[in-house]
Amino acid sequence: MRRLSPALLMVLAAFTVPVAIEMRTVAGFFGYDLPLVAVAGFELLLLGVLLVVYLLGETEPADDADSASPR
Repeated sequence: MRRLSPALLMVLAAFTVPVAIEMRTVAGFFGYDLPLVAVAGFELLLLGVLLVVYLLGETEPADDADSASPR
């Protein structure tokens, strides 16, 4: 798996904010009242997952031609 670029990480992190906020709206449609603390916790969880994926992106050696030793 290739490592995420820093630009893609920032775009995905920015995308998680409206997802977390709209999760509260969708829960309201079904009669659940989510407190802001729960939404903030969910956002921190999403950002943590993104950070782990970013940091552990290159744990395995690449098998493509770019990493092959010269002949």
